[in-house]
Amino acid sequence: MRPANLSGASRLFILALAIFASVLGACRTSQRPDIKTDPTIQTKTEPEAKVAERPSLAGRIENMSMYPVPNRREDLAVSLVVSIRNAGSPSIAQGWNLEVNSASRRVPLVLEPVHVSGSVEMPGTTGLKVDLAKEDLVLKTAQVPIAKGALVKGILTFVLSKTSESELASTKTSLVVHFKDSQGNPYQTPKGVIGERTPR
Repeated sequence: MRPANLSGASRLFILALAIFASVLGACRTSQRPDIKTDPTIQTKTEPEAKVAERPSLAGRIENMSMYPVPNRREDLAVSLVVSIRNAGSPSIAQGWNLEVNSASRRVPLVLEPVHVSGSVEMPGTTGLKVDLAKEDLVLKTAQVPIAKGALVKGILTFVLSKTSESELASTKTSLVVHFKDSQGNPYQTPKGVIGERTPR
């Protein structure tokens, strides 16, 4: 069976429908919303940087002893038992000095520790001998870092020229030990006053 011959008007109508249908399809494609992914899936969170722990040292003068320097009776040696506790990362202790304040001095006297050897009576004890070279706190804390949570105790000795124990006691002289950790952070002990009992 032959298809019916279409008139010119019918052909134009069918052509117009085909064009309209193709244009409509294109419009729908262009109007299709973009597919968006969940930003929480795309974003990668970087791990938080760890804050480097620093040393946290604390010092305390436990006891003190004063005696004339052998062969230099006009000079006074001051030996201090000092404890150092570390609550931070392991660190050595360094840069030791002693600040001496008294009513007879306008400015504090700052002394460097001296290295001595020999056995002396442990400051704050009766008859207990100690080897100053082995207990030298400067050497003990410079060679082995103080671990976190550890306590190190040793002796620091300083020499005050042309001074007597009675002179220091009468002027209520105070002593403060200064030191630093491996990063150069400064610390100091609480003040100790000569002639007053060291608080426990």
